[in-house]
Amino acid sequence: MAGDRTVVRHAACAVKLNGEWFASTATALPHPEPGALHWQAGPALATARLIPHEGGVVIECELNNPGEAPLTFNGWRPIVIEGGSAALQVGDEPWRASALINGYQSWDYAGIHPLDEAITEGDRKPTAASWWTAAICDGEAMFVAQVLRASRFATVFRWHYHRDEHAGDSLPTDIPTFVAEQHGSPLSEPEQRSGLPQELRLEVAPQTGLVSDPILLLYGEDGTATLRKALTAAGHAAGALSFPTVPRGWCSWYHLGLAVTESDITRHAAFLAKRMPELVKTSANGFRPVIQLDDGWMPRWQRWGDWVANEFFAAGLHALATRVHRHRLEVGIWLAPFHVAADSKLAQTHPEWLLKANDGTPLVDPRLSRAYHILDPTHPQVQKFLDELFRGLRKDGFTYFKLDFLYGAAYEAGRYDAEVTGTQALRSGLKRIFDAVNPPGKPEKAYLLACGAPMMPVAGLVHGARTGGDVGIPQMEDGKATAPQLGFPLILSMARNQAARLFLDRSLFAVDVDVAMAAAPQLTPHEAQVMITVAALSGGIFMLGDDLETLPADRLALLRNPNVLGLVGGPAAEPVHLFSAPEREAHDHWFASPQELPPLWVRRDPDGTTIAAVYNWSDAAKPYRLHFGEATGAGGTFTITDLWSTRRGGRALGVKTDTLRLTLPPHSVRLLKMKPTAAPAPA
Repeated sequence: MAGDRTVVRHAACAVKLNGEWFASTATALPHPEPGALHWQAGPALATARLIPHEGGVVIECELNNPGEAPLTFNGWRPIVIEGGSAALQVGDEPWRASALINGYQSWDYAGIHPLDEAITEGDRKPTAASWWTAAICDGEAMFVAQVLRASRFATVFRWHYHRDEHAGDSLPTDIPTFVAEQHGSPLSEPEQRSGLPQELRLEVAPQTGLVSDPILLLYGEDGTATLRKALTAAGHAAGALSFPTVPRGWCSWYHLGLAVTESDITRHAAFLAKRMPELVKTSANGFRPVIQLDDGWMPRWQRWGDWVANEFFAAGLHALATRVHRHRLEVGIWLAPFHVAADSKLAQTHPEWLLKANDGTPLVDPRLSRAYHILDPTHPQVQKFLDELFRGLRKDGFTYFKLDFLYGAAYEAGRYDAEVTGTQALRSGLKRIFDAVNPPGKPEKAYLLACGAPMMPVAGLVHGARTGGDVGIPQMEDGKATAPQLGFPLILSMARNQAARLFLDRSLFAVDVDVAMAAAPQLTPHEAQVMITVAALSGGIFMLGDDLETLPADRLALLRNPNVLGLVGGPAAEPVHLFSAPEREAHDHWFASPQELPPLWVRRDPDGTTIAAVYNWSDAAKPYRLHFGEATGAGGTFTITDLWSTRRGGRALGVKTDTLRLTLPPHSVRLLKMKPTAAPAPA
């Protein structure tokens, strides 16, 4: 119930044992606890507890094996709204509603699409499933289902609503299907896709049991505030980490790629220190801007697992870090800590450290074009290896760690400890790394960024996480870096994922939309401004990705704009009417290019100032009337300043009342500061 509205009607729970589902409705039993469902699940007993929390209810299921023989556990369905008179009601017009699609991991699709599957374009239907978080919004009414802690399982929500699949002439107000499932982590597929959840085969010994991961259900009529509330609750439950500052700096990957050398790193350290004073501002806790060495520093080519510097870093990593520190900057490093190249020395000498496929051979990650195996974080020798590797890097002077391809450690596969799920294994491996660079009991001085990571399982173990795909592709010719591949479609995907996942920022971790770039001629000046604005208003990490020394002066000026850089690290800007601009055709991986995104994104600061970004995502010039009521929450008179001006503080556009007319070129943005004028003194 939510006030006088019944949101969920006739829901059930289920557990799968020995290959068979057992629902709470089929074999219900009495239970002394109020608000508990109790049922016979074959030879076992199951209980689902409904616990009031944050104005909603938390569902947590428990399984007990009272018999004398072990059972095989395959998965949970903590919420089953399906069949008979079961229904979910969100507002009064679900045919107008939109749903959040959240991918399993960093690079997967995240966006908004119509709830009604009758609204499609082309032959492809939208994906009616979301990992970790589900949100359905009908105008201001919103229903959210949110995993509070991803401790052991991978949770996916699926639903179904089709306006024409019902009897009678009126449009159906019930959503007939909404199901939450908790299984094993998905195995990746080619073309950058995450697959379906894997069925588990966990042994439940006699006189023992296990519990599901808790799920929070919330309903509210305050729009996206309900979604933000749910994710804040998840962050508290998961022990989300915070860091005193949001890192900013430069990353080597997008322009230099695998061709990066020691001199590339040191020359960018010198450039940042001398030429970019707007970025080089030490935060209150002393964590300075970062020069981050990305992939390419290990034995070539990409012999991941053999984490020693190659011949292009002949002086070694400690010497490199020392040279960066001389410029009063932090130094960061990239690793894929659980991936092991098939041609690496590690794979040859320690095959017993690797995850095993069903046939007993080392598992090969199907996502990648080359053969990579995965370290087993439950193996004692792997744990020792990770301890020594990261303690050594921390001792060398690295204080920023970009940990990539983390999804691999969560694969369900043969491992040293057969009773550990993939999600548990990933979390245990990350905990080893975190403790190695931030020893328990001491102040946290090293920043951990997760990439290619399942979104909920890393909460509480990292400070930041990527929330979208790569925004560019480095290019090489004859072993040397050439102009990177960039384009507006990747910026669109960057913005789409940020719009859908901005609620993760400061709730679970600091978000990382990836780098900002201004490369010419791949991007027009307007397109570069769009990319920089999305990154600056993300609330999260802000890293540059160009070869700064070779960047034309006019493009470098875009990256140095103090008015825009001054927005970095503040609250994330939220699209206005996010759920009112769904994509008609939603895809399930990051190559998808969105067709529709909200034009107006706003950030409201505590002092009453509003930062408004008005985007033109289209290929044609467009007029736009900015309604102050939409941007600020109230009409009135405001002093307007254009922050993309080269003038320090921005260019004053004057005092305007209620509305402002704008004309936006294709692929462009207007970035405005709106400050309310003082009320006139009484006569």
